[in-house]
Amino acid sequence: MRQRAVKWFSRWSAALILAAVPATVFLGAGHAAEAADLDDPVKKEIAQQIVSSAENSSLNWRDQFGYIEDIDDGRGYTAGIIGFCSGTHDMLELVEYYTDQVPDNPLAEYLPALREVDGSDSHEGLDPGFTGAWKEAAATPQFQAAQEHERDRVYFDPAVAQAKGDGLRTLGQFAYYDAIVMHGEEGLQSIRADARAHAYTPADGGDEVEYLNAFLDARVVEMKKEAAHEDTSRVDTAQRVFLDNGNLDLNTPLSWAVYGEPFRIDSDPDPGTDPEPTDALISKSRPATASSVEDSTLIAGRAVDGNTSTRWASAEGSDPQWIRVDLGAGATVSKVRLSWEAAYAKAYRVEMSADGSTWTRLATETAGNGGTDEWANLTGQGRYLRVYGTARGTSYGYSLWELEVFGRSGG
Repeated sequence: MRQRAVKWFSRWSAALILAAVPATVFLGAGHAAEAADLDDPVKKEIAQQIVSSAENSSLNWRDQFGYIEDIDDGRGYTAGIIGFCSGTHDMLELVEYYTDQVPDNPLAEYLPALREVDGSDSHEGLDPGFTGAWKEAAATPQFQAAQEHERDRVYFDPAVAQAKGDGLRTLGQFAYYDAIVMHGEEGLQSIRADARAHAYTPADGGDEVEYLNAFLDARVVEMKKEAAHEDTSRVDTAQRVFLDNGNLDLNTPLSWAVYGEPFRIDSDPDPGTDPEPTDALISKSRPATASSVEDSTLIAGRAVDGNTSTRWASAEGSDPQWIRVDLGAGATVSKVRLSWEAAYAKAYRVEMSADGSTWTRLATETAGNGGTDEWANLTGQGRYLRVYGTARGTSYGYSLWELEVFGRSGG
């Protein structure tokens, strides 16, 4: 299993501090509540939200049932609430299970093709209708239930059972779960074996904090074996923060960052209720185009790659110029952040369009001075967002280190 494109490229580092939370809640003199395991409904909801912050840049994991995309990582289509992949067998097993439950479903006809492409990145027999069939199925409670069933069977339940067997409390159980989501069962066991070579598990008489540090160290090593996993912030500025603050029971409030984006769970969530929507970064690694480029190393995609040392630059000495990002049909935008290089825009517009032809203005700048511009409280809707420069601030062109769009992505 692996994560989605929005998570697989380096971002700037973020340092967040989590206030220490007592491991035990005292009810009265001489009485303490026993900490809940990760399979407690409230703790399980917390776990899904934290995983979703890394997998989807959102706490709302239920919003991902209909997600499907090929993110060019060699595993074919990635889809659903946990990133089921057409090339890694779990998508096939999901559709087989769903078809056993609901034989007449939109995905059943694609089972022969899924069996053929299993283990590869091929779309043969799946295109062009499979993605539409997935989204159609995902609108039904039966397929949503099937996704949750397979998530638990393949990932959640085995990870929690293994962690309990190793004597780990809730945070350790979550660390195992997050590892199996990304690396699969074999990957989890490899990380666990490496950790046990350096520290004893609590079940073997070891110190839990020492063992979890060894496990997270091993997890980072495993992640860095693939370029797609090179950003380890889901460990460094999330799980490691919880551990360093002694929050072994994963108690709220929780504060963490993934790929530079901050997240919070202030109190125990209702397992049946979606969290309040958050501003998620939806432009990272999306298709981007521009009116011109200064040279072949300064293309539009460099402004949405999450790397603040790469940039887009337009041809020098010419107005107007623009950069456009495709957010997917039906995207909504609440915030835009522009990180200008020295060649900034003195005047520009932020605009949105459903078709790339007719544009609606979201924001206008007439006295820009470079640096970072942030436009909040926007209400844009459409597929394409562009920054349209009308007056350069220098004699050069327009250049952005990063164009970041926040809201909810489209299809």
